[in-house]
Amino acid sequence: MIEPMSARQPTPEEIERALASARQLQTEVARRERAVARKVQTLARAFAVLVEPGEHFHRVGVGLHAFEVGGTTCLAAAYLETVDDGYRYRYAVLCGGEAAKRALRTAPLDPGDSDEPGAGRRVALAAYADYDDFLDRLPRYLGDVERSVQTRSAELDHAEGQIQQARGRLAAARRGCSRA
Repeated sequence: MIEPMSARQPTPEEIERALASARQLQTEVARRERAVARKVQTLARAFAVLVEPGEHFHRVGVGLHAFEVGGTTCLAAAYLETVDDGYRYRYAVLCGGEAAKRALRTAPLDPGDSDEPGAGRRVALAAYADYDDFLDRLPRYLGDVERSVQTRSAELDHAEGQIQQARGRLAAARRGCSRA
């Protein structure tokens, strides 16, 4: 029969050193999370430049709303959370700061993927987990924006073609009128 190994009880000094090390690691993790959040916030601002206010994207359980505050497009992530027997949205402002947080309470968002504007909206500045979610979905969001821009470009090409056809018809009509 194998006898269990007896574990030696740590000394108070060893416990104190382990706790100090854990606190130091927690401080370092918090510092690094803040640094990552600042970098992702910069990405969010760059992404916001590419989208139009009022646009909405939804990827893997997280909605992304673009809205305007003082001439600047801001972004907020929307999460649908279970509350009692129903669901409720929670919004995390990814870029735009406190001004965006205040404006988001009344900003018109996509009605199919948001709740009604008003003081009841649950709005907060993004936390590290929200920035992490955004970063995880950013390639998909960029693909959505690229498809949207390509669609708008195709629509403009079509409109320009119609303008050219209309000009040709007008020129033909003028020539017909000047001969008569």
